[in-house]
Amino acid sequence: MRCIRHEATDRVPISTYELVGWNKNAWENNEPSYSRLMQVIREQTDCIYMLHPEWKSSPLPGMEIQSWREGKSTFTRTTYHTPKGDLTSLHREDDDLHTRWTLEHLLKDIEDIDRYLAIPYEPPELDMRHFLAERKGLGEKGVMMISVDDPVCEAAELFEMGQFLTYAITEEERIRYFLDVIHERQMEYLRKILRYDVRDIIFRICGPEYATPPYLSPQHFRKYVTGYLKKICRTIKEAGGFARVHCHGKIASILDQIVEAGAEALDPIEPPPDGDIEMCDVKNAYGEKLCLFGNIELRELEHSDRNRIDALVKKAMDEAKDGGGFVLMPTAAPINVPLSKKTEENYLQFIESGLKYGTY
Repeated sequence: MRCIRHEATDRVPISTYELVGWNKNAWENNEPSYSRLMQVIREQTDCIYMLHPEWKSSPLPGMEIQSWREGKSTFTRTTYHTPKGDLTSLHREDDDLHTRWTLEHLLKDIEDIDRYLAIPYEPPELDMRHFLAERKGLGEKGVMMISVDDPVCEAAELFEMGQFLTYAITEEERIRYFLDVIHERQMEYLRKILRYDVRDIIFRICGPEYATPPYLSPQHFRKYVTGYLKKICRTIKEAGGFARVHCHGKIASILDQIVEAGAEALDPIEPPPDGDIEMCDVKNAYGEKLCLFGNIELRELEHSDRNRIDALVKKAMDEAKDGGGFVLMPTAAPINVPLSKKTEENYLQFIESGLKYGTY
């Protein structure tokens, strides 16, 4: 927390992002191939414990869910029977990958927005008991983080990506209306969370990356992201929380808008060629306003060797360490089972190098 507040620390904090050593329910802590790495993470890194609050809602009328197995995969088809027509989606989950693939998106054309908004909406009830218990149990071992979406995140993921981008350019009025409705609902969710004591809790705000170049222009980013982001950041900060914007990809042309919106931190600041700006340039421009999280690419941890990981960590430290306000962190986390030996060794090198180069 001292680092996040730009206060003096003895070393740069090391976060392993979604790999949370102190979450006993996380699959990584119950998967044998991850056990050695997770033990080192608990012993040598600085925990940011991302945990979703629990939402309880009644089953929607006219909603059907069908699930079946094919080989090592589970398929789930969801159908909503709305007053304006049916909507369907199809997802697949594989036994050896902890993610969900969307094979058929719920919204296929611009008229499906009206069908989606015709689904009966009733705000769910928030249950914070598990979150608060985990926060108490974590104690001084780390800080808690809650992930929330911005409107463009929710809207873009309902469509196939190319289709959403087409409509974002050709149907601006309809998309903006859709985002307005989503934003109103999301703010209701957020305010329910903020009724609790959220001081020193990090809020990871996801979604701006869907509107960055080359997908959309900086002008579209202002229209579809910045105004909503301002309200989200302001509301979080007024409650004592900490607003951290999560945005992959090419951020050079919209970085000023993220700062304008009131973000207090930014991740993962991907280096070129995945991103389009170096960590040192972000540090020089906004290092006094933003706590920077990053920027070791997961693909490097999965495919490079230990010497390269050491060099990448040193580079990140050289570019962002001075003056504080920097947390060493990968851009994502592995989702495969079993964990490969190469990935394990590279993560161990990442931690070792972070401790070596991160002292003040």
